[in-house]
Amino acid sequence: MCRRPGRACRGAERAALVALIALATAAPPLAAAGTGGVSSPQVTGVEMTAPVRRTLKQLEEQWLQWVVQNSRQGSEGVVQDLLATARQLAVTRLPDLSVAALDRAVQAARQGDFTRARWSLDAAEELDPGRSETAFAAVAVDRLQGRYLDAAGALARGYLRLFRLPLESYLWLQDLLVWGASLLLLAGGLFVAVQMAVKGGALWQDLVGLFSRRLPRPAAVAATIAVFLWPLLFPSGLLWLPLFWSVLLWGYSSASERSVLVALWLVVGVAPILITAQSRRVAVMLSPPVQAMESLRQHRLYGSLFTDLGVLRSLLPESAAVKHLLADVHRSLNQWDLAQSLYRQVLEQEPGNTYAEMNLGVYAYRKGDFGTAIQHFQKVAAADPKSAAAQFNLSQAYSESYLFDEHRRALDQARALDQAQVDAWIRDPNQQGVIANNRGLSRIPEIREQLLATFRARQATSVRLELFRRGLSLVVPLVLALLAMALYLARLPFGSSEVDPLRFHSNNRWRRVLLPGAGAAEAGEGIRGFLAVLLPAALVMLPLFGSLGYRLPWGYDPGSSAAQVVAVLGLLLYLAVRLRTELRNAV
Repeated sequence: MCRRPGRACRGAERAALVALIALATAAPPLAAAGTGGVSSPQVTGVEMTAPVRRTLKQLEEQWLQWVVQNSRQGSEGVVQDLLATARQLAVTRLPDLSVAALDRAVQAARQGDFTRARWSLDAAEELDPGRSETAFAAVAVDRLQGRYLDAAGALARGYLRLFRLPLESYLWLQDLLVWGASLLLLAGGLFVAVQMAVKGGALWQDLVGLFSRRLPRPAAVAATIAVFLWPLLFPSGLLWLPLFWSVLLWGYSSASERSVLVALWLVVGVAPILITAQSRRVAVMLSPPVQAMESLRQHRLYGSLFTDLGVLRSLLPESAAVKHLLADVHRSLNQWDLAQSLYRQVLEQEPGNTYAEMNLGVYAYRKGDFGTAIQHFQKVAAADPKSAAAQFNLSQAYSESYLFDEHRRALDQARALDQAQVDAWIRDPNQQGVIANNRGLSRIPEIREQLLATFRARQATSVRLELFRRGLSLVVPLVLALLAMALYLARLPFGSSEVDPLRFHSNNRWRRVLLPGAGAAEAGEGIRGFLAVLLPAALVMLPLFGSLGYRLPWGYDPGSSAAQVVAVLGLLLYLAVRLRTELRNAV
């Protein structure tokens, strides 16, 4: 997976070839594989029969043919052959090969061969349609070709595609949560810094005056400096310093400013708990078994797919949902003998599972055992009288058993339940008599929750300790509030200095421009002051969006150059607007 911003992974073609070889050779030779030429699950993760391994080997050979192509026509022909071979495995997307084609496109563009670059991009799109990576690689090709407007359009298209990709959009939203929490903390720190810049003089005078009651003037100044900066002596002192300053400034703040400080204290207390809970769920989403299940749902075949499914089986060996899913995988690979064994195990654990019962009937039908098939279909029809598929399959099994009256009755009943669907089944040229179902795939959310529960159970002790440790963060807002009130009440008998509102007046225009929120701090407008620092803080943090949270599993990383450009231009525009406003106010 690409980790270098703005570049395809070096050696992506070689990596794609290695992935295909891993798929094709994961199983031992037939002589060592046991009866029937079925690979060992300990080696492959999921058993594979000889025909499946031959199909994977064919993919490898076809990919080598694409690598040596020198024309668009030849590339398109090989890509179509690759996709046709992939469909034999019930997949329509080849992500490893798509990333390798993107690498070839960028390499060709760097060499000035933009014709090859374009048809390589087209091949990548065919092999894995609708991916953001293809658009981001097109950005690199367009830039190298000098087509900057096209590059901007491709960049926008890549980010728009992001929201149609389930995993990537989920991770993007989690990154947004992390980035948003970090932004609030940074803006809060800047807000406190501005408050200190405006009101720190009054605070300084009061503290020096307080210490001067018992200490010489130099010692009082030294003690005041120590009070201001002592949090820096501890680990993460830069993080604790704004919190301590907010406590000191409480007595000099307006009601509006105090509401902002309380809100920031609450963010400090809640953010660690939210991030900890989020990280556990994201860890499950990024685990190999969940990645494998999502790829199955999207009909994507990558190098370690079957190995990752084997990890899933080892993590949840007794799960009926996992067995159901793996049974559907074997059925889609046309490994019916392996599938029917798993379907029977599912029925043992879930006797009312009509979907497994239906597919056992399909297995019997394909074996020519029409009597057994009728029994299975009748059980499904009795358990689910509204199932058009059960009646349709019954009609087909009756027909093969020469029970034509029963065949007509079952077919009429199926049409009465769902005329359009039955007509579609009859017209389907790929229809092989009866209808199987993919209900195992629909149980992926259930399996994901089981994995999350397993994850929690395995780390129960450490998680409890972590939650206790993080839960202590909820005490921070309370402690800060009590400390602020205590200091405020202790200061009342001694009085306080007034904040000088002229320190940031027009004769210090540049200071006001470069210090957002200073005017609001002088006026005691807390919310306006916080919003004044929020925008520049957001612009500064924009290039860090992808690095603060979880890296998206892109085969081609767009990098942060576009975010950096937006951040710099945004800050310049922001400062220009502030300067214009100050000049207008001066006039």
